[in-house]
Amino acid sequence: MALAAPAGFTSSNLVYEENFSGTTLDSYWHPYITSRAANGWPWNSNGSGSGPGGPLDVDYDMPSQVTVNNGILDLTAIRQPVSGINGGTPQTFPVTSGAVSSYGKFEFDGGYLQISMKAPSGDGAWPGLWLLPGAGSSGGDNFEIDMQEGGYTGSGPANQAFAWHLHTPSGTVGGVIDTGIDLTAGFHTYGINWVPGKSITWYLDGKQMAQVTSAQVPIPNEPMELIMSNQVANSNAAGWHTAFDSSTPSTMQMQIDQIQLYQAAGGGDTVTGANVTPSTPTQPTTPPVQPAVTQATASPGTGTEHVGDTATFTLGFNEVVNVTGTPTLSLNDGSVATYVSGSGTSTLTFRTTVAPTDTATSALAITGVNLPGTASIKDASGVAASLAGAVKTFAGLQVDPTTATPPTQPTTPPIQPAVNQVAASPGTGIEHVGDTATFTLGFNESVNVTGTPTLSLNDGSTATYVSGSGSSTLTFRTTVASTDTATSALAITGVNLPGTASIKDASGVAANLAGAVKTFAGLQVDPTPVAPVLAIADTSLWVNGRGGTVDLGVKVTTADSNDAVTVNIQGLPKYETITDNLDGRTYKGSNITLTAAQVDSGLTLQSNYRGGGHPVATLTLTASGKDPTTGSVTTSTSQSITVTDPRPATTTHTASSADRSFALLNQCMAGHHGRGGQGQLVAADAQGGGWNEQSLLTKPHH
Repeated sequence: MALAAPAGFTSSNLVYEENFSGTTLDSYWHPYITSRAANGWPWNSNGSGSGPGGPLDVDYDMPSQVTVNNGILDLTAIRQPVSGINGGTPQTFPVTSGAVSSYGKFEFDGGYLQISMKAPSGDGAWPGLWLLPGAGSSGGDNFEIDMQEGGYTGSGPANQAFAWHLHTPSGTVGGVIDTGIDLTAGFHTYGINWVPGKSITWYLDGKQMAQVTSAQVPIPNEPMELIMSNQVANSNAAGWHTAFDSSTPSTMQMQIDQIQLYQAAGGGDTVTGANVTPSTPTQPTTPPVQPAVTQATASPGTGTEHVGDTATFTLGFNEVVNVTGTPTLSLNDGSVATYVSGSGTSTLTFRTTVAPTDTATSALAITGVNLPGTASIKDASGVAASLAGAVKTFAGLQVDPTTATPPTQPTTPPIQPAVNQVAASPGTGIEHVGDTATFTLGFNESVNVTGTPTLSLNDGSTATYVSGSGSSTLTFRTTVASTDTATSALAITGVNLPGTASIKDASGVAANLAGAVKTFAGLQVDPTPVAPVLAIADTSLWVNGRGGTVDLGVKVTTADSNDAVTVNIQGLPKYETITDNLDGRTYKGSNITLTAAQVDSGLTLQSNYRGGGHPVATLTLTASGKDPTTGSVTTSTSQSITVTDPRPATTTHTASSADRSFALLNQCMAGHHGRGGQGQLVAADAQGGGWNEQSLLTKPHH
């Protein structure tokens, strides 16, 4: 569908547009999920695929599930097992799906973003349109904006749910709205109007759905990337989201046909990857903005480079540029730096290696940009870039083409690796025995890990290193044990390097770990076993015999979603049975055990009592929860339900002639009627179905 400018904006405010033309994914997108904390590397990658990971997904992403055709981006989830990685551990996922992210390619800080999407349908379908800090942010995944997450329950049908959230360092706000519209039946427009540092407003088809301001929580003010993912939820999400099961379709498609970003002129909003040229001026051959070099940097920025050493130069532009051929940079040491990468972005990279023939210099400088042959640097409109801004001298960056001499004090590097960010997952809530908590330490540069470092926690336990060596993010994990100390705010109190364990950068410099100490307000640990809770609607029930039924009205809940919960029922008499509404199974006997799912589906008791009394059965119910990690079992307080079987209701009986005769004969003989009684019996029998036995049977017989 063709998107129109949203209210408050005009077509002249359009700065980015994606229509998915052609048959291949263009350069604005990666076929995987990544983030600033991951430094642009795919999440949970096994080399060929990647995935969101965590305890809630049954899907793993593969590039093959990301396709473009007829102006539509298809992210297709199929019921096909795939081997992947989850938190550093190999795992087989039952669903293969697809996702894209715009990290480092299309990022923006403020504006009105709108996306036309047709959501997938089916149990477990979890389509997501969400934003995380991009490559241009200050570091870490400190904010997350969820434009839409489909499949949520608890507020009407899942296909009609509009779920919005804002995750911040100070907490999360959000909600689920029943739109009254089947969002899987066609394309709908999802939008946010983001005013950096002030507010975010959510829209569906142009209608405002929600708004958050800085008076409630911090509003992000940093460049953010766009992620679109066709995730599938597992049973751990049951209770707030549909879950993958046998009814889930074998194929579920999430389709996007258009994306637009509008930014008001003079508002201070920024964008990387802008691809829409402003309105054509009087002289179309002179664009209002010419692509130009706005920044030039060198890595390393200081020091002395010797033969064999490399220096990397980065040219930053005011918009996305495309490169053809192989441009070079002229350097004042007589060499050139050759183009390496960056076409289709606003940053180009060049590299040079010091050779013996280079000229020594105390301050390496870029003296010009060369475009040999047909080489070019232009924007999407074909306008050649202004390259004058590339000329720069790097004071302190020297070139010495003689043999390298070790520095006087090699043990003192100019920069020490250090922890600059700490996060916990989950960030809030109460963790019980068997629950796991994952901690992420972010560093200011890549670090290498040897051995098994641990984190000391204030509950008396430790979190053990899991993964991340060779990157700037290390992951640690702990599992709550019954021996842990209860705490209202879990905290990292220190980092341990037992034996030969170490955390160092590529130069062998040990990391400063002081920044790892942090308290997570709201993340509690309660090692006390949590027993399931039984809820009984009515503890005194009546049921008719001869096939009568009654709903037992029993539900069971647990505070620990990891526990395997069962309910035991004792005292069921032989004339009664219980049937669950989950799979229709019928149980009998004085001691039966049902799963929580069977109990919560509804239990129907049927009485087959045929006597004339009023028997009362006492059912005793007890719920138990078993921790899958420790094997420990918690048991609820037993509760009772009395079930009374009253006398069956009176039924109409039309007696046969033989029945009537036999009854009257007995009455007559008992009352000594003699011959007169026999005649009376014959006369009464002759009346057929309407015989007047009442007058005879109630007549005094003595």
